[in-house]
Amino acid sequence: ADPAVSQQALSWSALDALAPPAAERIEGPANAQATLRLFGQPEESVRVTLFRDHHAWCPYCQKVWLWLEFRRIPYRIRKVTMRCYGPKEPWFTELVPSGMLPALELDGRLITESDRILESLERSFGPVGASMADHRVRRLRDLERQLFRAWCIWLCTPGLGERQERQARHQFQRVAKQMEQALASGGGRWLDPDAPDGPIPGTADLVFIPYVERMNASLAYFKGFALRREHPLIDRWLTALEQLDTYRGTQSDVHTHAHD
Repeated sequence: ADPAVSQQALSWSALDALAPPAAERIEGPANAQATLRLFGQPEESVRVTLFRDHHAWCPYCQKVWLWLEFRRIPYRIRKVTMRCYGPKEPWFTELVPSGMLPALELDGRLITESDRILESLERSFGPVGASMADHRVRRLRDLERQLFRAWCIWLCTPGLGERQERQARHQFQRVAKQMEQALASGGGRWLDPDAPDGPIPGTADLVFIPYVERMNASLAYFKGFALRREHPLIDRWLTALEQLDTYRGTQSDVHTHAHD
């Protein structure tokens, strides 16, 4: 090739021609830029509007977002600024004075708090795998909160001494091993007690996904702790999720998780 030609910058139109086609946002795989999802249904059938963050980072939003995608419920999306990025939009604080995310409108009724949202969605559309109210899922939800607390103590407690650091890590790993035991007891890929080896995860998995995703990133960055190496069954679970377009379409990046 002529060096003089090869060193010329490509025009925007030439670059655009090289780019892959834009993702189909309404009917294609899960996409953070979508504002409407139909799953083959007419737009008139939409009963749900999800209010979630602009930045596809909020873990509580991701939990509801994943549920709607895996359950394939048609929905609209309206995006709201997270406080760490700036002030809330006035139209949203008129609807939800606390500014809490996510919020969801179902048949004209506004619901906040992610677990209450999932419970309402289950009542209207049926669960994804075992129900939120199932005693087995309740135990797993309690385990997720224990893992969340252990992570926050280890990651966010200022001024930990060497002994306290070891204790915080040990406590986190003790609960992480309980998650691995729950995965092993089902004998499949998922925590979902109704379909541990089904094609998609269940609600029991969806409550863990956003936080384990963030644990993996933040503990590597701030603690030098390789969650996936230390806990191979959690690694296997995350690897199974990463094979799914639906999960990857909601997944944030490690840099954002570490710095947010």
